[in-house]
Amino acid sequence: MSQGPSLFTEIFNERGALLALFGAMGGAVRSAALKTTWREGLRVIFIGSVTSFGVGVLAPTLLKPWIGDLPAEMAGALGTLCAAAFLVGLVSVTLIERMIDHQPEQEDGK
Repeated sequence: MSQGPSLFTEIFNERGALLALFGAMGGAVRSAALKTTWREGLRVIFIGSVTSFGVGVLAPTLLKPWIGDLPAEMAGALGTLCAAAFLVGLVSVTLIERMIDHQPEQEDGK
């Protein structure tokens, strides 16, 4: 008796693993370029990996202001997705830290 694909296997498939891997490599390049400590490096690699996995196939669309328009047949190609995941992993920590820093501070009791 064969069951259809489960939600777990649809989300955590080979493409997701590749995007997470390339995001981790982008985080590793950022960490090496900035000569961070090993703990900071693990944090950056983890955030790059998880962010790339989470963004997934939307990465080329999110990076459109920086990389420009892609031909329609190239936008969904695995190589394009992996390159975009690498770039997301490279810049994700910086973007997340900036978003956290720009949150308005709330005053206690007011």
